[in-house]
Amino acid sequence: MPQYTPWVGRLLNLEPFAKPVRNLAKVDAEYDKDKYAKLLEYYQQQPGTTLSDIRKKYYSPNANPVCYSMKDELFIAPAEKFRQFHEAILIDKLAKPISQVKTVIELGCGYGDNLYVLRNTFTKRRWLGGEYSQNAVKLASHLFTDCPDISVTQFNWYDVAWAILENLQEKALIFTRHSIEQLPQAKNVMPTFRKYQDRIAGVIHLEPVYELINKISTLGMMRQAYTLMNDYNTDLLATLKSMNVQILQTETDIVGDNPLNPTSFIYWKFWE
Repeated sequence: MPQYTPWVGRLLNLEPFAKPVRNLAKVDAEYDKDKYAKLLEYYQQQPGTTLSDIRKKYYSPNANPVCYSMKDELFIAPAEKFRQFHEAILIDKLAKPISQVKTVIELGCGYGDNLYVLRNTFTKRRWLGGEYSQNAVKLASHLFTDCPDISVTQFNWYDVAWAILENLQEKALIFTRHSIEQLPQAKNVMPTFRKYQDRIAGVIHLEPVYELINKISTLGMMRQAYTLMNDYNTDLLATLKSMNVQILQTETDIVGDNPLNPTSFIYWKFWE
């Protein structure tokens, strides 16, 4: 793993690293002003840039293989092959819940790539995305001009009301993918879901879940340290349990394109 990520050295105090405070200013700088600003600039400066070009730029900026994890095992694969594997997991985990709704919403959707993947598999549905980065929203407006069933609008986890849920006419499935990880304390925002419980069919989180990390393995201990050093979320599962919702399924460490920050799975609903 040290050949594929500088984080091993940082966690062992062999390389310097200044611990961030993961607030809106940090998210704005890291994602809006950096990651998505660069993607938007690339789109604007390269005539004829397609969604496929943007996806390749985002996921495979070079031809180097990636080191990824499944549970506590590590693997190496070409970046493109891993991206396809990642998409297959997304489709598999959301297939059954999507079959029960006509509207699917991703909160913290970036420029809408996950929505696009799902839209190409499940037809005759409306795909809504909420995203904090204005540059990502602007990029999405260009990329999906030929996909009127996909819409990405402004969204902020910390708002007291979420416009994307305000005008729903029927219950929607909501999902997140490495978005809540940006909230050090989920307890500050998760109760906002309850305001809209009559419009929510279910919620799926494809997120790193601190409480589910294997606490007795070396890799698990490194994952805990990685989460704390980056000021990522540590209370998602505890917050859901405190909300007294129906937690239907959890699965730990499905896959990690960053082995120190793997994706787990939580599917929950409000009690009817």
